[in-house]
Amino acid sequence: MFDTGDSGITFMWSWINAGVDLVAIYPAYALAAVFLAAIIEAVAVLGILIPGTPILMTVAGAAAMAGQPMMPFLALSIIGAVIGDFLSFWFGQRFSGRLRGIWPFASRPALMHNAERFFERHGTYSVALCRFVPVLRSTVPLVAGMAGMRQRRFVLANVSSALLWAPLHIYPAQMAGLSISRLQVGEWQSALTWGGILLVCLAAAWGLHRVVMTRLK
Repeated sequence: MFDTGDSGITFMWSWINAGVDLVAIYPAYALAAVFLAAIIEAVAVLGILIPGTPILMTVAGAAAMAGQPMMPFLALSIIGAVIGDFLSFWFGQRFSGRLRGIWPFASRPALMHNAERFFERHGTYSVALCRFVPVLRSTVPLVAGMAGMRQRRFVLANVSSALLWAPLHIYPAQMAGLSISRLQVGEWQSALTWGGILLVCLAAAWGLHRVVMTRLK
């Protein structure tokens, strides 16, 4: 372990190592956690209450540190994201007449109002675009189901956005994990390289996010 001599940082490293060890010992559970986190992130209400994205990226980063291949995590995050959106869509179809009267929509009507406005403005594209907008990612598919959107169009938008969303979360998490693992063993140059690549990716993602958000206003 990389020893800094500082008790607080040493404690942090111990927690990181414990998490990495768990992923190394129980890789199937790590894969299940990423799969469930991707589903939760896209399911109406659950996506608002439970931080699916941080869970997914933390586990993926730990898996990278443990030397696990990323492809299974990527595949399951794509599948989970597709399932999560489709569940929201199905809920919207099945319970459209009652959703406004249940929690949290009854106490926070803006959740449904904002999603409806977004869907009305962008139509089919809203299902793909909302994947990258917090809160809306778990409410727009619900509204799409309530509005009677054709299932074929929904599936196309759902799958295409998941194919982009998952790599944008899994691979930065991998870079962060590799940077931390190199730093831990004192390989500063390698750690800085991975960290620099991560920062460039994050800056590009943030810039893209700002452009998208500006055009959506």
